[in-house]
This record gives sequence, C-alpha cells and structure tokens, in this order.
Amino acid sequence: MAAMSRVVDVNLRVDGEPQQESAKMQLVSGEYFPVLGVYPAFGRTLTPDDNRTLGEHPVAVISGNYWQRRFAGTPNVLGQGIVLNGTHFTIVGVGPRSFAGVWIETPVDVWMPLMMQADVRYAQHFSASNSDYVKPWIPQEGVRWLDVILRVKRGAEAAAVASVNSIFQQWVRQEAETIGNLQERKLFLQRALVFDPFNRGFSDVRRDFAVPLTVLVAMVALVLLVACANIANLLLARGAARHREIAVRLSMGAGRSRLIRQLLTESVLLASIGATLGLFVAHWGSALLVRMAVGVKSGPASIAAGVDTHVLIFTAGLAVGTGILFGLAPAFRLTCVELGAALKADSCNLHGRSRINLNKMLVSSQVALSLLLIVGAGLFGRSLRNLWHLDSGFDRQHLLTVEIDPQSVGYVPAQLGDIFRRLVERVEAVPGVRSAAIAACGLSNRCLSFEDGLQITGYQAHPGEQMLVQGNVVGPKYFSTVGMQLLEGREFSDRDTDKSPMVAIVNEAMVHRYFAGRSAVGQRFGSGTPDREIIGVVRDARVTSVQQAPVPMAYYFLPQMMAPAEAIEVKTAADPRWSVAEVRKAAAEVDPNLPIRSVTTLSDQVDDNLNQERLVAFLTVAFGGLALGLACCGLYGVMSYVVARRTSELGIRMALGASPHQVLWSVLSESLGLVGLGLALGLLSVLAASKLLSGMLFGLTANDPLTISGAILILLAVAAIAASLPAFQAARVDPLMALRYE
Repeated sequence: MAAMSRVVDVNLRVDGEPQQESAKMQLVSGEYFPVLGVYPAFGRTLTPDDNRTLGEHPVAVISGNYWQRRFAGTPNVLGQGIVLNGTHFTIVGVGPRSFAGVWIETPVDVWMPLMMQADVRYAQHFSASNSDYVKPWIPQEGVRWLDVILRVKRGAEAAAVASVNSIFQQWVRQEAETIGNLQERKLFLQRALVFDPFNRGFSDVRRDFAVPLTVLVAMVALVLLVACANIANLLLARGAARHREIAVRLSMGAGRSRLIRQLLTESVLLASIGATLGLFVAHWGSALLVRMAVGVKSGPASIAAGVDTHVLIFTAGLAVGTGILFGLAPAFRLTCVELGAALKADSCNLHGRSRINLNKMLVSSQVALSLLLIVGAGLFGRSLRNLWHLDSGFDRQHLLTVEIDPQSVGYVPAQLGDIFRRLVERVEAVPGVRSAAIAACGLSNRCLSFEDGLQITGYQAHPGEQMLVQGNVVGPKYFSTVGMQLLEGREFSDRDTDKSPMVAIVNEAMVHRYFAGRSAVGQRFGSGTPDREIIGVVRDARVTSVQQAPVPMAYYFLPQMMAPAEAIEVKTAADPRWSVAEVRKAAAEVDPNLPIRSVTTLSDQVDDNLNQERLVAFLTVAFGGLALGLACCGLYGVMSYVVARRTSELGIRMALGASPHQVLWSVLSESLGLVGLGLALGLLSVLAASKLLSGMLFGLTANDPLTISGAILILLAVAAIAASLPAFQAARVDPLMALRYE
C-alpha cells in the first residue's frame, strides 16, 4: 500500500542559480515506487525511512524527463541541491524516462516525502474537519488529502477491496459519532470509497472522453464501411472489363480457388496502400488530437498517441481483414461465369444486371452511412456553437484570470489581506486594466467547494433532501469586475469586516430553490446554524463550466472569511490578450517569490473547457465530409458504369425518338432513386443512434429536424452533381455510333 498527494505547481530554484522556475511536485510515501514497480535510472527512490519523522528528510527524486530537460542529462545531478518553496532539498535519485507519475495529464517533475508537506507548504486538494490546515497534516486525523494505491495478489482483488472497504466504513461510523449536526452526520455516513483499476494510471481525459471516444470509434467504423463499399464497387466495375480474361483462364485449366486468391490479393493490396497512407496521416495528426483532447491550459501531457508497434499491427490486420472481407463478393461474382457464353464476342452483358444491382446496393448503403455521419457532424457542430454563444453570466470577452498560490511560499492567513490588497492595487495600475478583484476560486475553474448540512430560516427540508450550496470567497469589487449583474440588495462594502455580522450574496438558482415566492434579502442561512445574512442577489452565472447549469451559489466576503485565494480576476478595456504580459509582470513585482501558475483570458479558459465538444465536432465534420466524398465518388462510378453498359440501349431509344432530355432524366432519376433508398435507410439509422448521441448534445435533440433536413439537402445536392455527369454523358450518346457497335 502507498499514499500520494495530488500534483501541484511549486517554485523551484537550483542551488547556485538565481532564477526561480515553476515545476510540478508530488508528495508520496516511501512505498510509492516499490508498489508501482518503478526503479530509478540511477541513484535511489524514496524509502519508508524518508517518511518516519516530520521534516527530517529533505530529499527529492526527479523524473527522467525533467532530468533531461533541466539538467541536460548530466550524471552529476545526484547530490545537487534544489530549493522548493523556500526549503532546501537534495536530489537522491532520477526516475526512468518512461515514468512521470500516475496522473496521465500531469507529468511530475519532482517527488518529495509525505513528511515534508508542511515544509513545502502543500495546501491544496484537501477536505478538513476540526483541523488546522496551516499546521502539518500528517498528525491530524481530520485532514483528508491523500489517494491510496493498493497492490493485491492476482485473483484476490475482490477480497482486498472488501477488506479495505470494511475498514473504511468502520472508520466512517466512528467519525460520524463526533458530528453533532444530524444532517451533516447523515451526509458523512453516505461516504464511500471509490476503487479504480490502476494498471494504466489515473486520467481525467480517459473518463471524460469515454462516451465521446465510443462515438468516434463508431464513426471511424462507418467511414471504413463506406470506404470498403467503394473498394468493392471498384473491384466489381474493374471485373466487368475482365470477365473474358477470367473465362479464358478458367477454360485453360486455372482453378477457381487460385483465381479467387489472386483477386483477393489485389483487393488486399489496395487496402494496404490505403492503410499505409493512413498511417502517415495518423502520424501527422496524433499530436493535434492529443492537444485538442487535453486542452491548451492543461499544458504538456504524457499521453502517448503516436504510431507504435500496436498501431502498426492493428492497422496491418485491419487492412488484410477488410481487403479479404470486401473482396470476396467481387471475387466470387467474377469467377462464377458460364464459359461458353463468356467466350462469345457478344457476351459483354453477361451477368450485367445482377452485377449492376450489387453495385447499386453498395451505393445506397454508402449514402445511408454518409447521412448518419453528416447528421452527427451537424448535431455536434451546432451543439458546440450553442455552447460557445451561451450567455455565461459574466463578461468573458474582457477578463483575465491570474492564478496565484501565496500559501505555498509561507503566507499565513493573517498576512493574506495585505498581499491581496497590494496585488489588486498593482494590477489595477497596469495600463488598459479597468479593475481587479480577488477570489478563492477563479471563473471557469473546477475548484469551488460545496457546503452541506445547510440550515435556512423559513425553509423546511423534505425528508432525505440534500441541503447543498456551492460557495466562493471573493474580495471587493468582484461582481462589477466580472460583470455579474446585481438583481436585488447591495454588494459587499467596507462596513463588512471580520468584526461585523457575517453576510453573503446568493445567486438566482439559490433563490428559486430555497426562497420561492419570497425575497431572499434579509434571510439567514449557514452550515449547521443559520449564521449568515443574505444582503444581495446576483444573476446566475456558469462559473464552473459552460456545460453545467447554475446551481445554488453563495458568495462570501474575503475580509470576513480569510480563505486561501487562488485567483485575481482582471477586467480590461480592450482585448485582454494584450495585457497578459504586463499583468503577469505587475503581479510578480509585488513579490518575486509569489507563484503565478498562469495568466489566461476567460475566453481561452472557456475554449479550453470545450475541448471535448470541439474535438468531437471537428472529427465528425471530417468524417462526414470524407464519407460524403466517398459516397458521391461511388455514385459517380456506378452510374458511369451503368451508362457504359447501356450505351447501345440508349442509342436505340434515341434512334426511336427519345430526346436527350428524356435520356438525361432517365439516368438522373435512376441515380436519385438510389440516393433516396439510401436516405431512407440512413434516417432509420439516425433514429436508432439518437439515444447514444442525446447525452452529448447541448441545446438540441438528437432528432433535431433542422439538422436532419440540412444533412439530407446537402447529400441530395452533392449526389445530384455527382450523378449529373454520367447523365449528361448519356444524353450525348450518338445513336449511329451506338447502333454500329451493337
């Protein structure tokens, strides 16, 4: 068993160098590396002896990637001193290049012993009750901040999980007895452990993209089917010109199985050429897809998405499999001939009708699959547009968020008020900045906390109802800075101090849930006891993400509740991107040691939150366009083949009085008939797939008539263009030439 903290940003300075830099650090127990089966490239890893006494072993292990990036791979790194958040450490080992921690999207640079938590001022990702987060956390039972890794014997997973869960539930019952509030005790008793398989590490991307990747894999399969149908059509059309050759070879003693093998080899060769080209595209596009999946703000991620041996083997197997599967029908059709008729000079129409019917069936299936993909592209594209243009409730076009971490460099609660005031004053002095405000949690950042066990004057909770409110602690001028409209009451002011009655401002969602039919201003609420008075109501805002509807929200005033603040919201007069460098410089001038994790615009943060929807929309549009092109190429090829087979028939009809217009319409109507059949099948497929897609859309349903109608019109228009070329060719047939060949 091993324990670990979350990965956090720290200030790091190498001994002998004046410049500080940002690095990613994780606190781990001495069993961490042995449990994971990770061995050092050289030096040693952390051991249980490093975690026996608080602050006694200031040693560090750096990752192989960080060693190469920061120390240029020098072997003299062992014994090198580094300073993290003001504490001196000695590097005792270097990890392997292949390991950068268990959080896939957040590669670790430096690992530290758990017992050094207070020394590096780690103060994030925790929940606490009856505890002091400023003091070392290890001795305090009330602080919950670690994830645990278990290595169990093969086959004993269920027993190990049951044993650990039993111990945890016993602890929960013991802790619950110390909670006086019945509502809080009930909520605490509902706590449960979450067990995740650990062989591939932790990944928010894996969890967030589980359903989207399923949809994308299905779309890849649909595109593959369309492409394979095209190959089958190509082989059938090519085989029509080879039926006499096949007949001659059969008559001369060639076995049918041998000819089938030859034809299958040709189809596999075509599939292999396409697979090879696809590998080049995959090599080029894999980095782009990872960047779109992880997001810009997340920084570099240790996600391997390149073309490796597994991808090569899978691609080779897929190429051979599809080549054989979709080459069988043409191969059997071409080798199943009547030799006597096939060898005659006028046997050009041998098996023509059945072969053409198979071609037409393949075209209709391509149209059906293409409609499904185009509808998906339209749905995901419109869903992304709805999210992007959604009113967030704040002015995201003129806002910057500066993420800071004063606690990590030694600021205690008594000092926070002064550093916050100086930061705001200095940032507001930057040209182009209109105002700035402090917040415990920045906009579009998933760091807000929930307050449970809520008590509200005048509200009677229903049996089993969870009384929850999401909270944020903000400084002066916060609402005017971020652009949240005050609907009722007043904003925080100078008279709201740590010595005055506790006050709060709530949002519309909280008013609608807990104060329906009455004014919320003047009412009181609180966790356990209603000790805060509501002084104002602000407009709802999607403060966590644009996808999440507003929930009951309470804002508390920073001077009354000095909390670890992590963000400065900055309102600019023009494009906030122009002020990023100056704002970062201004914040650094207040305290050069203050960790500034990032300075990003709200627009970029919202865009980063939409990376899943953007990736799905981008790929579905690409797949839909590719399928549309393949289907139209297939339609054009089949109708050209049909016109070539019917040249003599068309010549006779025109000789008997049919006009070119009638011939053109005859071919065009036949083409549109194939498209119509495909559209009907495609509509049924869209209805069948609607349940899978519905949970991934925003602002529209999977059966949206406008999107489906638009997809049908696009497919009809492009198909009509593809079919008109063979139709015009048929209308230009010279009757005399056609009859002469007949």
